[in-house]
Amino acid sequence: MKAPILSTRTIRALRDPLLHDHRFAIPKLQRNFVWDAGRAAKLLDSIYYQMPIGSLFLWEMNQKSANLIRQATGVLPSFNPKNKTISFVIDGQQRLSVIYQAFKGESRENDAGQEIDFGRLCFVVSPDPDAENPPRIVHRKPSGQEYVPLSAILDKDWKKKMPSKAKWFLGRIQNCRNRFLDCPIPVVTILSATLEEIGVVFIRVNSQGMRITSADRAVALMGQLDVRAMAEQLRHEIRERGFKLKAIDPILMGFNLVTEPPDLDGDPPKLEAMARRWSKRIENDEAERKAFVEHWHRYKNALFSAFNYLRNRFPVHDESYLPSANMLATLVVFFFHHPGQPDARQAAEIRKWFWATGLAKRYSGAGYHRNIAWDTRFFEAIGNGTRRLFKLDDLLDPILDIQAEEYKAGSARTRTFFCLLARQQPRFLDNGEPIFPDGQAIGHGDQRHRHHIFPQAQLAQHVPARIYNSLCNICFLVARDHGPIGMRVPRNYLGDYEEENRKQFQTVMKSHLIPVAAESGVWDRGIVKGFKKFRQRRLALICAAFEKEAGMKLFRWS
Repeated sequence: MKAPILSTRTIRALRDPLLHDHRFAIPKLQRNFVWDAGRAAKLLDSIYYQMPIGSLFLWEMNQKSANLIRQATGVLPSFNPKNKTISFVIDGQQRLSVIYQAFKGESRENDAGQEIDFGRLCFVVSPDPDAENPPRIVHRKPSGQEYVPLSAILDKDWKKKMPSKAKWFLGRIQNCRNRFLDCPIPVVTILSATLEEIGVVFIRVNSQGMRITSADRAVALMGQLDVRAMAEQLRHEIRERGFKLKAIDPILMGFNLVTEPPDLDGDPPKLEAMARRWSKRIENDEAERKAFVEHWHRYKNALFSAFNYLRNRFPVHDESYLPSANMLATLVVFFFHHPGQPDARQAAEIRKWFWATGLAKRYSGAGYHRNIAWDTRFFEAIGNGTRRLFKLDDLLDPILDIQAEEYKAGSARTRTFFCLLARQQPRFLDNGEPIFPDGQAIGHGDQRHRHHIFPQAQLAQHVPARIYNSLCNICFLVARDHGPIGMRVPRNYLGDYEEENRKQFQTVMKSHLIPVAAESGVWDRGIVKGFKKFRQRRLALICAAFEKEAGMKLFRWS
């Protein structure tokens, strides 16, 4: 690989190659656009304040390398084949994409499926004079002379698009425009390199900046095979079926596990090692390439079976309910070796694995690689008909592991807890009808429907937040039920519901795992004493429900 060429170009100089010539191309080894609106605004704010924003790393090749171009990039425009030279963006795709959309102001989806309206990137004309370095570029709805769209400011006929012709106003707009267009960007250009060398460069460069995943590393090392496009197509099909899978990492991890079975006493095989092996095997052997495609097709069917099983049996309605994304990868191993539905014995072992793995956080922290390796061999064995029993070596402590867990933690245990609540088929308080009649649960990230049974406003005067935010004090409750409750204590709002719906009261409370016996604590007048009693009894209900779902012992009681 020849030494790179170093240069500096302003955004003004990049404007025509970017907007009109469409000279830049995204290679197949690159990831999608992953930034959100907030990060886009911060980059443009840094440009306004004339702060360094990093460099562009380009790989310039001729049209013979056109087969390496990703045709659908989403945020950047597609490469124009009329250009004789292709400028592949090896590093700086996220920044270049934001700069492009600062001019265009379009609405586009990022890799996580979030819609970003770049037309809402606005210049703050009159910031707070008392604030130190207030943000001048924000993401919000445009508003008159206060918040002006950056796309209008950067337009060639910008003056015609301004809401005011006042001299002071146009002066500030002109200053913003000049700061943006005159921003210098260092450019590193490589004129000659092999695809393998560029793959290594991609890993090295990106490892120093934005987080690069093992999937990114693997894709970069797969040479001519467009594995990223294959994985993204699979993810798209999964999303089309209603399962919101964010990244392609678990897809590639699952394929890795079925093609490179790990040793029981070792870690699972690295994605990079799998990529290198397949790349060498298929480089000059058409039979190996065909075998890879057939293997992938078989894996695709296993993946669909795995996510359908998770959604229908536990229920994992989307990735936000999945305790660990790698649980999808390991379960795929079972369906890869057992194309049909599991029999009663296999289903019982999968139940144990799901609830124990989520509650014990087996796929995070120290030793999680060994657990993935063990589970891979376990699913391969039972998938092929071998009788194996799933065991949890270390039982959980109800106090330390459940009562001490906060519902906002977003941990594997928290996600497993909300799966448990959804499995109870929770019902509306006012009419006893199921909250999720169509089988679709509330997204894990939607905190509006997480209800404190004992109101946090009342408990905050007596106990720390970690106590009233415990899983033991949380249930599903949608907005229409939550409104009438407000900050009322349980003995008041539950008393009203019992009086109005006496026949279904016990059924509804059971569906939320809420104890309502005389000694449950919910009827006590003293909120601290009542909450202490309630927490103990609800903890027992939660733990019993977990063990019932798993069909095995999960907890040790002192």
